[in-house]
Amino acid sequence: MRKDIALPLLLIVFTGLGCGWLNFSDASTSPVGSNAENTSSTNTSATTVTRENPAADIEVMADKFLAEKMFRAKMRGMGEKEVTTDLEFVAPDRFRVKTGPGLETIVIGKDVYLSMNGSFTKLPGAMGNTVPDLRATFNKEGRKWFSDVRFVGEETVNGEASLVYEYKNKGEGNRGENDSKIWIAKDEGLPLKIESRYKTGDLKTMTIEYEYNPNIKIDVPATKK
Repeated sequence: MRKDIALPLLLIVFTGLGCGWLNFSDASTSPVGSNAENTSSTNTSATTVTRENPAADIEVMADKFLAEKMFRAKMRGMGEKEVTTDLEFVAPDRFRVKTGPGLETIVIGKDVYLSMNGSFTKLPGAMGNTVPDLRATFNKEGRKWFSDVRFVGEETVNGEASLVYEYKNKGEGNRGENDSKIWIAKDEGLPLKIESRYKTGDLKTMTIEYEYNPNIKIDVPATKK
């Protein structure tokens, strides 16, 4: 696969995630798996969500999420174009992203592998260093744009009891500004589902559902010779 073809395809994958889900402030300087900003910004000593302090609950949830060793996320966006993305993460720096029929990207540290219809090609250079951390919406930088957090009730998501919150996510320079609703598991304190409605841009809504599975594996794929 030629470099001039592969790079735009990779950008399509991560731009879809960036505009639809992650409002990271500087993708070019936030490498995959970076822990530079993955620290708590809360001043509370709480370790569980309680619904008594909604803003603190989001902080606690975010820190728990960033500490997770692996998860899956199913993303479905609607707007001028439909976004359908399945993501897997394995700490500290492994991602598998499936976007569209036959298009799969694996990021392992600085290495990026792109597959079209089942045949992987390793992209030239250390491209993984320029791909944003796909969890960045919940790191210290990402969540500083959250505001007006409020607890709105309790619901069940896929059989799990959850606490439900709403918040505004402004984003740096109002990029990707949205109103979001998040379901947080009462037992584990981890996000189960997020729904976002965007005020600008081509993407109008995004729904993300999370699954925490201890058996996810992301290995270096066999590539074409």
